[in-house]
Amino acid sequence: MQITLVRHGKPEHDAKTWCTPLDMKTFVERYNKADVLPCEIGQELAEASAGAAVVITSSLSRCIQSAECLPGIQACGSDKVFAEAHLPYVEWRWPKLPPKAWRILFRSAWFLGFSANTESIARSNVRAKAAADKLIEMARANGSVLLMGHGIMNILIAWHLRKRGWKGPRMLILRDYWHASVYRKGS
Repeated sequence: MQITLVRHGKPEHDAKTWCTPLDMKTFVERYNKADVLPCEIGQELAEASAGAAVVITSSLSRCIQSAECLPGIQACGSDKVFAEAHLPYVEWRWPKLPPKAWRILFRSAWFLGFSANTESIARSNVRAKAAADKLIEMARANGSVLLMGHGIMNILIAWHLRKRGWKGPRMLILRDYWHASVYRKGS
């Protein structure tokens, strides 16, 4: 059995303007609505998608659009259980920093338990376990499944797969869009 976790393509989203912590709410909303930039799919991902008996995506549009870019993929299902664990934010109108700085600060705080205005890491972890269970069921029924998902949620799902005896990368690469990680387990 095989489960392939793929991070979606790069969204067409400008992150150059400095913003306040409160502005991060709008930043995330725009990021969630952004279209995926056109990109050539690498050979490794093309082969992984061609070998997948089933393709499923997060319910967020960037994942659905990314799956549609995969060669030979006609239709796939989507499920909100695979959606990204969003950034927390505080409702401060000061100071202004680059969005990348806020993303690093808020994501680090999220991993430490801060979850203002979003799902907690504990709740995201419960959802990731349910997502891993769903992928395992799909792999058992079909032999292989490819998930077009997100950086943080894929990391959490991978942790649950490895915990249940699936073999694959220990650490996923967050910075790479279109990155595929393959997990395998004997029948």
